[in-house]
Amino acid sequence: MELSEKTGISKSALGSYESDDTKNAITMNAIVTLAEFYGVTSDYLLGITGNCECHPCPVDELGLDDDTIDLLKERNLNVRLICEMIKDPHFPDFLSDLEIYVDNLASAQIRNMNKYIEHNRAMIKNKYALSDSDHYMRSLKAALIDEDNYFDNLLGNDISAIAKNLRELHKKDSNTGSDDTVFDEFMDTCEEVQKADSITQKQMLTYSKLFQMNFTKMDPYEFKTFMDIVERYSTAFKSAKGNGRGKKKRK
Repeated sequence: MELSEKTGISKSALGSYESDDTKNAITMNAIVTLAEFYGVTSDYLLGITGNCECHPCPVDELGLDDDTIDLLKERNLNVRLICEMIKDPHFPDFLSDLEIYVDNLASAQIRNMNKYIEHNRAMIKNKYALSDSDHYMRSLKAALIDEDNYFDNLLGNDISAIAKNLRELHKKDSNTGSDDTVFDEFMDTCEEVQKADSITQKQMLTYSKLFQMNFTKMDPYEFKTFMDIVERYSTAFKSAKGNGRGKKKRK
């Protein structure tokens, strides 16, 4: 069954909505009907919010303090990125490791273990008159855990995994930088131009890169018209005038 039959909205009206036809503005009844049909809010259909569902829960239920709420309301933070970060599968690991670091219990055990190793190392060194360069002395020293480095790596790996996922998520966004460098694009263009069979093809490739236009979709007449305009008004095609230092004409 088609959408028009399920919602009672005519096919022509639905077609105008899909084509962004401003002459036939969508009515409030149609918005409500479509929102109920798709199970989303009317604000979501209108692009006012990115939330498909309405969440009428009080802010108190979220457990956010006043300062945090003010920060989110000021919109100085990238709330969208915060939401995506919280939803990332690595975020629970990051939060758990952060709690472990903050509560200091694991750090206390690391310090206790380091003290125990240092004590035994000093005792063995004195008992057997070993130098610091001794293999076993160096092994015991290597067994010591640098607390800062340990947690830097632990939390850093969590954040790195989240950041990589977020960058991959936005890889196709229009405002996201390309993995290709300008130099790579330039070299690719030069290589393509060199392989071109004719001057016209070379020009097509050059201008397609310059103007970000797909000339292969143009018909021959359109391309010829374009080239005529460029050759007529572009200074790149104007031949250099003589400097007056040529051979003099014989009398």
